[in-house]
Amino acid sequence: MAFGLNSDFLTREQLESLGFSKIGHDVLIHSTAVIVNCSRISIGSRVRIDPFVVISNRGGVEFGNNVHIGSHSVLAGAGEIRLGDFVNISHYVGIYTSNEDTSGRTLSHPTVPGGGARSASIIFGRHSGVGHGSMVLPGARFDEGSILGAMSRISRPMKAWTNYAGVPARRMTERRRDTLAFEEEYLASLRTP
Repeated sequence: MAFGLNSDFLTREQLESLGFSKIGHDVLIHSTAVIVNCSRISIGSRVRIDPFVVISNRGGVEFGNNVHIGSHSVLAGAGEIRLGDFVNISHYVGIYTSNEDTSGRTLSHPTVPGGGARSASIIFGRHSGVGHGSMVLPGARFDEGSILGAMSRISRPMKAWTNYAGVPARRMTERRRDTLAFEEEYLASLRTP
């Protein structure tokens, strides 16, 4: 039974041929995803990258386990991106580790080496996430359990187990930590034959 384009994920053989620095098991990467610099990308287990995702990040990307990247999202720039276990990036999210200098004091352009772009790593702690249509800019850091709501923008560290939203994002509410008990149950189920 054919499921059409929605189920057109790369085979294990195809994934291995791309030259990732590491690739775990149960990895689903859709055939429409555009991924460059694969040798600088490490992928854990149970990772899913949906249709039309673009990963073009010169600083490298490290995926933990149980990470999801929603369709039409972009991970780009020159700084490193680290996604801890159980990170969820929704659809149409932009994660940019570099910002162009728009002051006019420099020739700042992606085709010009050494332009005026500012770059910084972006770190996602375990159980953190980003809502639909949000933008994550250089210098953002998601401590464990922090969530950026839909249609928001962040460029600074976020406190653990806290929800943020807005442009620019501000602290909204604390999150419960029940997720940690669910994680334990889930991981125990993986060890059960």
